[in-house]
Amino acid sequence: MIQTLTMVRPQSWVPMGLVLLSLFAWYTLALDQGWLLSWFQGAQAFDLNVIHELVHDTRHAAGFPCH
Repeated sequence: MIQTLTMVRPQSWVPMGLVLLSLFAWYTLALDQGWLLSWFQGAQAFDLNVIHELVHDTRHAAGFPCH
């Protein structure tokens, strides 16, 4: 008996999850100025700008102005 492999079709939530993950990554790279970490660090996050400093060179390489 020969068994055939069937293609597993991704559920409808997989593309939506990828879109949401992409939007979150885009926001983090291009727009965040301390807001994400302000949930944990409070107002100090806006002064430290940790995420901005971590992705600073990537922002410029991708063409996003940040100054």
